[in-house]
Amino acid sequence: MTEIQEKANTIPQELNIAEIRKYTKEAAPLIHCITNPISIHDCANIILAAGARPIMAEHPAEVAEITAVASALMLNLGNITDARIESIQRALKEANRRKIPVLLDLVGVTCSSLRREFARKLLTDGRFAVIKGNISEILAAADLPFHGTGIDAGSQDAISQANEASYCTTAKKLAEHLGCTVMATGKLDLIADRNQAFLIANGHTALSGITGTGCMVGALTAAYLPASVALAFTGTPAALLAAITMGISGEHAASGSKGPGSFQAALLDEVFCMTDSQLQNQAQIRRIG
Repeated sequence: MTEIQEKANTIPQELNIAEIRKYTKEAAPLIHCITNPISIHDCANIILAAGARPIMAEHPAEVAEITAVASALMLNLGNITDARIESIQRALKEANRRKIPVLLDLVGVTCSSLRREFARKLLTDGRFAVIKGNISEILAAADLPFHGTGIDAGSQDAISQANEASYCTTAKKLAEHLGCTVMATGKLDLIADRNQAFLIANGHTALSGITGTGCMVGALTAAYLPASVALAFTGTPAALLAAITMGISGEHAASGSKGPGSFQAALLDEVFCMTDSQLQNQAQIRRIG
């Protein structure tokens, strides 16, 4: 048993996890996603599995109009193109104007200066409920040294018992600076706002054996954002719920699958079938601060 598992506890009641899940399934909010084509199918399906409704529009001429009728906006920097850059900026401006919660997934900002500069512009010009990435991408967003390789976090940046306290402090400071929730996903998930940080140990190595699971966590978070903001006035419960749901679902799916193909199908089923009691009883979550 790891150190974090020894100190794990149930999900704090004040996060309204059950209420957020109920709200999402009853309201079926429309979630506008501008994401990469590699994971677009999986992102749409996981939003549906949570009870929300996806729309994956990205033409610059229509994104503002579609964002205007959505309940949340997910922006994903994977597979950047000129058209997608323009669409992201237009959709973000409309969402901010209408106070629609926005999630920004910093996919690949460690790959190129193009993505880092674009991310900086978005973070300077826009307002977000959640910014998400792997730990290397979050370090890059905080203008700290990072060791990302491709779209993956570098092993040197991994969250460990030795650095978790400093990482939690960094995430809380970044959250305060940006006025949002910071979500770093990986073997351990770190989720923080200005007041508190959480470490989540749920998950399975099989999640890294198929493409798009990081993007799916972002989409799942976006699905829960309308309820999270309505009930808790913050994106933190949405991020926690998505991370725990994906982690537990990965554990369940891996136990009954033969390989990546059957695991991928089982993962979606597990998200769809997840219960409140499973979340409470199986969550490996620790509050820091």
